[in-house]
Amino acid sequence: MRNGRPLSCVFLQLIAVLLSTYAYGECLNDFRSNKSGGVVISDVAISGTQTISSKLLGDMTSTLVGACFDDNSEELGERLKALFQDRGYFAVDVKNLKIKSGDPLSMPKPITLEAEVSEGQRYRLQETRVTGNHAFSAEQILSQFSLHKGDVFERRKIKAGLVSLRELYNPQGYLEMFFVPTTLMSDTSIILTIEITEGPQYHMGELQVFAEKETASKLRANWQLAEGTVFDPSYVSKYISDNRSILPSSFIPESIQVVTDCPRADATVRILVNALDPKAQTPAKNVPCDSQK
Repeated sequence: MRNGRPLSCVFLQLIAVLLSTYAYGECLNDFRSNKSGGVVISDVAISGTQTISSKLLGDMTSTLVGACFDDNSEELGERLKALFQDRGYFAVDVKNLKIKSGDPLSMPKPITLEAEVSEGQRYRLQETRVTGNHAFSAEQILSQFSLHKGDVFERRKIKAGLVSLRELYNPQGYLEMFFVPTTLMSDTSIILTIEITEGPQYHMGELQVFAEKETASKLRANWQLAEGTVFDPSYVSKYISDNRSILPSSFIPESIQVVTDCPRADATVRILVNALDPKAQTPAKNVPCDSQK
């Protein structure tokens, strides 16, 4: 007995901890939302493909082995589907997905994925169309994409291009810009249309600093976005980094609030060094464009 517990229980708990520690090290890529749970893929078995060589199939599935995910069959199916779409098989059909569990004591739990896959036609990009853009030309927008006419239609390159597109717009004050990509497929090619809604271009509004007088004065002096200039949201993180010597150690990025007023197209910045300041207690709410004033 140890502390009222049989030694066998203590031993089993120790084994569980060791298994857990070992399993965490197996996550070559970790996509879990909860790091204390989930699954790790130990093997992937695919059947049913018609045109893909066994070598290519092995190269594709090997990218999943060792990766950790949430224990979610729908997500795992989408991950498997993405492997094929990243190589041009945009209309791939993943059927009969089976998840076989390994050692139930391990955490994350090792699993084997089995699925029947019909890869379908391999598509190429026929054309990319852009609509709704005003701030940037179609040429500027298309330059964010590494996929060009005639290239294999790779999903991952479209995703990367859309990330770059947002990075093009945001520093210019288009905080509410969004886009909708749609595809039109023929027998062997795809027309990609990117419909952009830019929204207002935001400019710097009022700077509000809630801190002791001396600290507030320094923070105001160091703020480089003048009122009325285009608001770049990425400047906020740079400002925090540049002013760490002035800000308290407890200051976190969430202590800077950006409050937007869409009808006025401006952004008020609130720096809450002293969150207990009575003036800081006044609720700050974004004003949408459809609000009635």
